[in-house]
Amino acid sequence: MTKISFELSTKPSKQAKAAKGQAGFVPAIARWVIARSNAWMERCKSLVKNFERTLAHATTKLNLCFVRLMLKRLAAPS
Repeated sequence: MTKISFELSTKPSKQAKAAKGQAGFVPAIARWVIARSNAWMERCKSLVKNFERTLAHATTKLNLCFVRLMLKRLAAPS
């Protein structure tokens, strides 16, 4: 089994916020990308619950979900 490592994004300090002219809550960089991708994945019925026994099968299901999403976008009339 392989380990999956994640990198935590750094929180902006008060001085960094003040330098940019921001105050209060400042969202982390690129967090919305992950939330959007998770919302797309939840549309795939096979990914709602994880029934896969191996990591390889789970990643294959994720890849198939995104391939299906991209094919739908390419086939859509523009």
